[in-house]
Amino acid sequence: MGAPLLAPQDPLKQDLGNALARPGGAHLLGTDNVGRDVLSRVIWGTRISLVAGFVSVAMALLTGGVLGLVAGYSGGRVDGLVMRAMDAVLSFPPLVLALALGAMLGAGLTGVLIALGVVYTPTFARIMRGQVLGIKSREYVDAARALGAPAWRIAVRHVLPNAAAPMVVQASLSVAFAILAEASLSFLGLGIQPPAASWGSMINAGRGYLQQAPWIVFGPGAALFVTVVGLNFVGDAVRDALDPRL
Repeated sequence: MGAPLLAPQDPLKQDLGNALARPGGAHLLGTDNVGRDVLSRVIWGTRISLVAGFVSVAMALLTGGVLGLVAGYSGGRVDGLVMRAMDAVLSFPPLVLALALGAMLGAGLTGVLIALGVVYTPTFARIMRGQVLGIKSREYVDAARALGAPAWRIAVRHVLPNAAAPMVVQASLSVAFAILAEASLSFLGLGIQPPAASWGSMINAGRGYLQQAPWIVFGPGAALFVTVVGLNFVGDAVRDALDPRL
């Protein structure tokens, strides 16, 4: 939301007479091969990366949480069916699966969100299932069952709240990896398409100018590095805050 206010220039405006300009007063991070302001494109690319990270993880958290809750609480064939499906997804390398899904869904933000959501769903499903298996045998769950509470109410009111903390920690740690995955897909041409600004596509566009204009890659690369490191620190802080042993 703040990109139009923070960006000093239009990220799509080309100035061929000022292409590959060095960083200076007019362009703090220089310009790219068609004269677009790198700093403005980095700022606008932040929106894409954060949306891709948070929305895809939220999709995986919701889907995986529901599947894990149903599998863990139901047990039996339902548990076996859901977990075998999750194992099938986990059998593929994450980036390879994301590339395959991105190719089928088509390039663009929607395809990236769905692909990353599918890739991260099994992780949340397995975490939720493991928590539910330990919680559903607790005394307060047995008491609610003895009082005649329906299964769905026990799962939602008693099991889910007590299993939520590890899911929140995993979600906070997964956002950084989702942003890296989005940048990788954009770098390979299956993410955000030019001329829209994305850190991955900017790095891809600038890799041919590393010797003569390294600032094209430095801007988005530094933004990606700082964002991922910062989100990892946030994830560690959330894990420490929710750890009862601490």
